[in-house]
This record gives sequence, C-alpha cells and structure tokens, in this order.
Amino acid sequence: MTVAGLRDWTTMFRVHRRGRRAAALVARGQLAAAAEALTEAVSLAQRQWGDANPQSIALLSNLVDVRRGLGELAEAGELGERVVELSGRVLGDDHPVTWYAVNNLALVLQASGDLPRARELHERELAAARRLRGTTHPETLTSMDNLAQCLFRLGEVDAAYELAAEAVRLSREVRGAGDPDTLIAIDNLGVFAGARGDLALARQLHEEAAEGLRHALGEEHPHTVTALANLAESRRSRPETPPTSSA
Repeated sequence: MTVAGLRDWTTMFRVHRRGRRAAALVARGQLAAAAEALTEAVSLAQRQWGDANPQSIALLSNLVDVRRGLGELAEAGELGERVVELSGRVLGDDHPVTWYAVNNLALVLQASGDLPRARELHERELAAARRLRGTTHPETLTSMDNLAQCLFRLGEVDAAYELAAEAVRLSREVRGAGDPDTLIAIDNLGVFAGARGDLALARQLHEEAAEGLRHALGEEHPHTVTALANLAESRRSRPETPPTSSA
C-alpha cells in the first residue's frame, strides 16, 4: 500500500469511528457530545477529501439534524441550505444523501416556523422516498410521519391524523411494535387524536408509547420524557388544549 493509500485508509477509519460514536450518542440523547463528534468527523473528511465528497456531505447533513435537536436553528438552517445545494450539485437530485439532506432541512424549517416551505420539501422528499425506496421502507415511514407533523402544525389535523395512522400501521408491520421509531410515531398519533377530541384514544396511544420508550430507551431519554409529558397532558387535557407533538 502506498503512503497516500495508507493515509486515506487511516482517515476513513477515523471518520467512520467518529461517525458511529456520534450516532450512538444521538441514540442516547446526548446531542452536544454528538455534535462535537460529528464536527471532528467532518473536519477530518474535508481535509482528506474536500467538501464535494459523499461522506463529507452525509456527515454535514447529520450535523444539521443534531443542531436542530440542540435548538441551534439559525446555524442548522444555514448549514442545511448549503448541504442541500452541495448534495444536489455533486451527487444529483435522486441520490439518497440529497433527499436525506432535504428532509433534515425541512425539519429545521418546521422548527423555525417556516411551515409552507417545510411542507413543500417534506412532500417532495416523501414522493422521492416512495419512488426510490418503496412505500414500506422504514425511511419512507419516517418521511410520512415528518409530513404529518408539518400538516398538524399547519392546522390540517384530519390530514395529519390519517397520514400518521397509516405510518403507524405500516411501522408496526415493518419495524415492529416495540421499535423506538414506531413508538415515536405512535406518540405523535396520540397528539393528533387528542387534537381531534378523541382523548380516550390519545391516552391509549400515549400510554403505549411512553411504556415502550421507557423500556427501549430508558426513563431519561428525551423521547421518553416527551412521551411521558404527552401522557400526563392527555390525562387532563380538553380537546382545545392538545399536547405538544414529539420532534
């Protein structure tokens, strides 16, 4: 192996290790540490391969999502716009990394309150996911739930509920009832049910989500905390005061 080849392999290993560490930290809800690990991975990847590299672009997109989770919306939005443009130019509009970047930018726009543009991006990303991956692929199901949340925030509660109910039904079949992503989708569906005035169903869904997430992720994980808060709210809510949707 040449010196350049060894250097390239070593860098790839270091980037991969930091990327995996970041993913594990995200799964535990440790977003600040995940952002630090991703920043290190991006810096290594860009020094070795430059910006126009699939791995660099994917890591940057992951960093967008983590910064959104940390509430750093201005930084996440600016970076998200840059990643979408870069990925589309370098990898093409139909590359999975490009659509992942579009989805993450749409989530930032949701959190920032730019709901019309977020909806447009979510709808485009969901259409691409169905076309490229199929209607039952786990990432397609996540796209359905993301669009449902956007519709809910736009006040289209019935449309949000119908789309989320379909996502939950498919997720139970594809991922399993105890999968954290299924349980998060169930918790969101409970939010929509409560907003429609079906408090009994909302409580049932929040109970299932909270118990499942407590078992799968632990008591202190942010998704568990959100589900427990939604459950508590659903037990005392009136139809006009629905609980807050999970992110």
